[in-house]
Amino acid sequence: MPMPSVAKRTTKKIRKASPSETPRYLTHYTDLAGFQGIIANKQMWLSHAGFLNDPEELQYGVNRANAVLQKLLKGQDADDGGRLKLVSDIARDFAKFQPPDAYIACFCQRSDLLSQWRGYASRQGVSITFKTEELLRAFAGMEAELHQVVYGINESNRALKSAIEDELPDIIDDVQYLIGSLKDSEIRQSFSDLITKMVPRFKHFGFREEQEWRIVVTSPAKRVIKFRPRGQLLLPYIELDAKGKTLAIEDITIGPGVNDDAVKKSIQFFLRQHGYDPEIVDPSSTPYRT
Repeated sequence: MPMPSVAKRTTKKIRKASPSETPRYLTHYTDLAGFQGIIANKQMWLSHAGFLNDPEELQYGVNRANAVLQKLLKGQDADDGGRLKLVSDIARDFAKFQPPDAYIACFCQRSDLLSQWRGYASRQGVSITFKTEELLRAFAGMEAELHQVVYGINESNRALKSAIEDELPDIIDDVQYLIGSLKDSEIRQSFSDLITKMVPRFKHFGFREEQEWRIVVTSPAKRVIKFRPRGQLLLPYIELDAKGKTLAIEDITIGPGVNDDAVKKSIQFFLRQHGYDPEIVDPSSTPYRT
């Protein structure tokens, strides 16, 4: 597990943690049970990243961070004993680094994506398109961040290097290190905290068509962690609760299935019962059948 933070966490709202422009709309893919829970309970469930469909996903981010750190270490001047030792100590710390205790909800910029429907082929898939800014306001008050996912080795390395340069210039810049006010131990801890925050943002280049964004909560209090059964597992998750606010849903797309008309009718009836416009429901235009 990552080392505990030195400073008290002060984040009190979801904030965008990416330099890219936030899309006006983001889409969450789920099955009928997930859809029912989101609408009826006005909640988003964030699943532990260690139990995602791809078990190597977090490790991919850790590997990218290690590659950047090793390159940084090789670039240090042996004559700069102080900063060389600092980076060496950070590398030694990182050898013990474990993927963070991160909980995520995934969103795509596209609402009718074949790869996502294939993921829900064994059960009826539904995509819910939210107005992004209003969705974030509904969950204000939670310790969460909105991140854009970065794909591939090159982009991941650039994003990590940029984050280190912005947030920990002591590691990169000789002058900054000499005049910096942070102790080496604080810089080492800050590096661990930074990587903990960055790791859930990275995915393999093969997933790039998703154009994914994530709401992420790292290291939540034990009291808010819940569990739900899935197959042979008990999956940890946390709830982001809109506290009775109606969620800002722009559109609902029904994934390909065997009886689209009946599914649409049932979803419209359900939405009407919960105060939503039933006319926001549309079938997928993807020519795919389960």
